[in-house]
Amino acid sequence: MGAKDLREKHLFSKNDVFTSVWNDLDGDGSFQADGETRLDPNSLTEVSPEMVAIIKDSVLQRFRDVFKLCRDEFGLSVALFGLENQTEPELDMAIRVMVYDALGYYVQSQNCKNGGRIVPIFTRVLYFGYNRKWGSVCKLSDLCVIPPKFASRFQDYKVEVIELAWLSDEQIERLTGDLKVLAVFLRKMRLKQLDDWPDIEITYVPEVLDLLHEITGHKIFKQEKRRFTKLQRRITMCELFEKHDSALIEKGRKLGWDKGVAKGKKLGLDEGKKLGLDEGKKLGLDEGKKLGLDEGKAEMASSIARNLIAMSMPESDIAKATGLSIGEVQALMAG
Repeated sequence: MGAKDLREKHLFSKNDVFTSVWNDLDGDGSFQADGETRLDPNSLTEVSPEMVAIIKDSVLQRFRDVFKLCRDEFGLSVALFGLENQTEPELDMAIRVMVYDALGYYVQSQNCKNGGRIVPIFTRVLYFGYNRKWGSVCKLSDLCVIPPKFASRFQDYKVEVIELAWLSDEQIERLTGDLKVLAVFLRKMRLKQLDDWPDIEITYVPEVLDLLHEITGHKIFKQEKRRFTKLQRRITMCELFEKHDSALIEKGRKLGWDKGVAKGKKLGLDEGKKLGLDEGKKLGLDEGKKLGLDEGKAEMASSIARNLIAMSMPESDIAKATGLSIGEVQALMAG
């Protein structure tokens, strides 16, 4: 279990954050309109994410990300809700969720006595990616080649994937709590609109900052966690991000330029050594500067192109946006 998994599970183990995933949006991203189906945070209790089944002397073990039991007003178990967190798309996610749910039903059936009934299991996938969409593979039939004559007999299995970075402004406005904070941040990262932060309050500050650090790799979130933990109070997105928006924008760009300039400088100095000390200094520095800038520009253009490729932008549009040739874009796609 990686650190990122732990960060995600820690935040979404909070009942109010967990229920907002179910209450504020339907699985297809549409609005949750039926108030009677809303989950009450007080009705949920954490259950072990570990599922173990012994089938014909074979042990099958799986771990869910977050798993909660819902009880009614009389304390009776009525349903199980599972949440799986993803930072990258997985083609076999429908199969994985199907196995999780099947194991949950199997374990329940083994624990039921005298013909007792089992409770339904509902699972959703929360996708934190912002560089590329999840895609269309959300059900078992997407992975199968089904002969037309058997299509009506096929038992399909669909997984509900919520792509936070691709929610509309209207959808995000309907979100609540720290789920809204994550959706706003991820959408801004996708659109590269890292300014004009809203005045939305962050409830679980350390957990949110931990998760943002794991998703993006930006060290500023670790630094801010130490600062705001000492303050021991809630903060807003505006308060957190207003002085860091330029750092978020420049990180990818700086990596490309620094790499190119360093390489160019080295090439320039090596060339200078061959031509003699005085002339070499002049030529080396001039050539290094030129090669560094050229290489840096090329590296940055390639980095931008890779991001646009991940977003499925047409080759011609990528070439126009980056200044690369169609052949260079195609080479990046092939690589």
